[in-house]
Amino acid sequence: MARTRDNKKEFFEYASPIVLVKKKITQLGYEENRKFTSFVVPDGQYEFNKVPFGLSTNPSVFQRYVYSIFRHLMNKGIVITYMDDLIIPSEDEVEGLEKLKVVLEVASKYGLEIKLKKCQFLKRNVEFLGHIVENGTIRPSPAKTLAVKRFPVPTNVKRVQSFLGLTSYFRKFIPEYSKIAKPLSDLLRKDPFTMGRDQIDAFKKLKNFLTRSPVVTIFIQGRTTELHTDASKYGYGAVLLQEAEDGKLHPIHYMSKKTSLADEKYSSYELEVLAVVEALKKFRIYLLGNKFKIVTDCSAFEKTMGKKDFVTRDAR
Repeated sequence: MARTRDNKKEFFEYASPIVLVKKKITQLGYEENRKFTSFVVPDGQYEFNKVPFGLSTNPSVFQRYVYSIFRHLMNKGIVITYMDDLIIPSEDEVEGLEKLKVVLEVASKYGLEIKLKKCQFLKRNVEFLGHIVENGTIRPSPAKTLAVKRFPVPTNVKRVQSFLGLTSYFRKFIPEYSKIAKPLSDLLRKDPFTMGRDQIDAFKKLKNFLTRSPVVTIFIQGRTTELHTDASKYGYGAVLLQEAEDGKLHPIHYMSKKTSLADEKYSSYELEVLAVVEALKKFRIYLLGNKFKIVTDCSAFEKTMGKKDFVTRDAR
């Protein structure tokens, strides 16, 4: 909302599933900061009563506040938060209702208003941050895959950037994403702009991957886990796999990256080591504290792990 400096006029409702109520904003010390959001129009000067769109610090402040409220529930696995979106995972309806009650009690205690019309309860699948989560699996949402399917062939660098930005968000679903997208990403450095056969093929291949609704599974602590890596002169990649209830390994997350000009000078052995190191960094949050197997087609890597002294570059 906004108001006049003399408190006589209010407008600009800020719509959100979760809205900070005025009394809590005042308690947090935001009352005296309203003057910094003031603006002038022909009929007077106004300032916002509630969090407006457009201020660069708003997302971080809002996320920090919501996180501070639900932190103890997040640590217990009761709720997952991102900005004004809340996810309450549960095994069944009874557990879901119990967790929902706890979340609503905490929200009420700290003065949060939750808009009922924007809520969904007891759903077997849910859309969250452009993904559909259902029965232990994750896949891109239909709205996002439709946007990829309808994306026209790029005619300039800006359109290539838009397409790569859209598809890169779902790169964890695509094996060797960087290798496939290389002809397109190389266009960002080329002048003049030319969409040749290689670029068209890469464009179509990325569209086909995402429109087939690729699926990855949710990581579960304690299950058999493997990290498979591979590398070449033009790029390297990895896939994190985990054994499911059917006894088979299913992908959790794909990772890939183009080699830099310096990386291209590495030997095949050094590239394989680089792939393992970068994969361990990428999947650190999954692997830390868990037993897992590294699978690579580089036998020299196994021998290297037994060495006491390393070449400086390998050690680094």
